[in-house]
This record gives sequence, C-alpha cells and structure tokens, in this order.
Amino acid sequence: MNENTPEIDFLLKSVAEKFGGPVASTKDFESLSSKIEEETGQIVSTSTLKRLYGYMSLKPQPRVTTLDILSKFIGRTGFRELCVELQDSSAFLSVETVASETLEPGQELAISWLPDRAVRLRHIVGQDFEVLDSGSSKLRPRDKFAVKEFMKGQPLYISGIIREGKTLPEYVAGRTAGITDIKVY
Repeated sequence: MNENTPEIDFLLKSVAEKFGGPVASTKDFESLSSKIEEETGQIVSTSTLKRLYGYMSLKPQPRVTTLDILSKFIGRTGFRELCVELQDSSAFLSVETVASETLEPGQELAISWLPDRAVRLRHIVGQDFEVLDSGSSKLRPRDKFAVKEFMKGQPLYISGIIREGKTLPEYVAGRTAGITDIKVY
C-alpha cells in the first residue's frame, strides 16, 4: 500500500468539499463519479474513487490521468498545475480547534473522521489523553497519547501512543479529509 503525497491528500479533500459532503458510502462514491463525469466529461469509476479515499483496503498509487481528471473537477487544468500551486501555499488556518490546555482533567472529547471512525477520549492532564472507546479505528481502549490540539478539517497526527507498556509507531487519523467532528463533554 502506498501513502498519499500531501498534494494528493489536498486534491481528495478539495474534491470532497466540491462534492458538498462526506464521501463515505457506496452511494456517495456513485454520486461523486456521476458528478465528475457531468462536469469534466471524463470518467473516474466508483471503485477507483473508493480506493483513493481508503474505503477499500487496497490503495495503489493513482494514475496521473485520474489525478488530472480530479484536478479538472476542482477547477485546475491538471494535477501538475495543482502541485505547482501548492509548492508555496502557506496560510493561516481558521478552523474549529480544541486545544488540550482548555480542557479540564477528566473531561471527555469525541472525535470522528472518515470512513465512519469515532473515538471517545478522556483528558488526563496537560496534553495527555486516554482512549475510552475506539469505535472502528485502529486505536484501542486504554491507549494513551499526547496531543496539543484537535483541528476540524485537518488530520490528527499522534506520536508516542502507549499500548500495554509499548510505544507504537506514529498514527494519523483522518489522513485524507481530516477530523470531521469534535465534541467536548
């Protein structure tokens, strides 16, 4: 399985935004495929879209022609133009953010991301959290980790997950479309 480049991640997020909602079910992928064909006159199959968005476990490197079609769908002439545009795309973020420092010890937080991932966390102290309910994610109850902030629409990068006394490799939640929802309880 290949990892997406930041440019491909940006492209997929932009396609989902233009689509107007989450791309998380077979019906969504079918609708997106039809919308892409309507607007570009070119076809990207439902199965290709499912692979690109990680809905299917097999995720090969996408073809440049597919990336060009998706780039045209979001208003670019092709994927190469998009990559050049992103080379210097620094910006200040204006997104819903929950900073760890604003939470009280014991307070709970629920985060979700595509496809159908939902995790409930308990704030321990400072930047430390414990997983209470991992839903269908790869995290597990009782996993512990530190996070400075949770940003809606941005991936959540976690390093230093402690599971049963062992430190796991880095983990990213919402790699393609970012965190879709954040609730503090």
